[in-house]
Amino acid sequence: MKKNFFRMFAAILVCGAIATVFTACSKDDDGTTPTPTPDQPQHFKAEVTLTFIAHPKALNYFEYKFKYVDANGNTKTIDINEKTQGSGSLDDFELKAIKDMIEAQASIPGYEDLKKPFVYRIVLKDQPSGGKVTFTTTCHVKEGASISETLVYALPTVIRSIKKGNGARLLASAEFGIAGRRVTPEQWEKYKESMEGKEISQASGEVVVGE
Repeated sequence: MKKNFFRMFAAILVCGAIATVFTACSKDDDGTTPTPTPDQPQHFKAEVTLTFIAHPKALNYFEYKFKYVDANGNTKTIDINEKTQGSGSLDDFELKAIKDMIEAQASIPGYEDLKKPFVYRIVLKDQPSGGKVTFTTTCHVKEGASISETLVYALPTVIRSIKKGNGARLLASAEFGIAGRRVTPEQWEKYKESMEGKEISQASGEVVVGE
């Protein structure tokens, strides 16, 4: 009789222990949030800077329409001419990126004032990862503009940079440069026709905000 009692008691203890184990496991499995794996994309917002650089002399003869569409779909057009209030001088980052190029060009007769270029800086914050910023620059000849001697000037360019989160500001593209032009009075009328409404490739492009 006692043997049967102890056997039944032992069986009850074993069953209770098994039930406790299963209950504990089920509690651990319920209501937990999966931890993201390293392979999943980490979404962020970036700061994109577009720095429009023009030869001061050029603004006496040409006007530029600088249009951009940010990664959120916002569009804006800025009219850039000799009356436009600029952003001052190049900052340390921009100067480092283009210093050698400007110094080389400014050493050529006719380009001396490139040492202090016209600068218009646009800072676009909260640009979502996976998005894209596009920009175009269109040239328009100023009404009544004329030359009596050879015009030596440079086309505008745009330095594009990006800063992701707390990271460092980096060049978003190395596709910028200073393109010079030389126009004689005899060529002026034909040159005006060729430039009116023309998109300036050195000052047009895009910045992709990668994942």
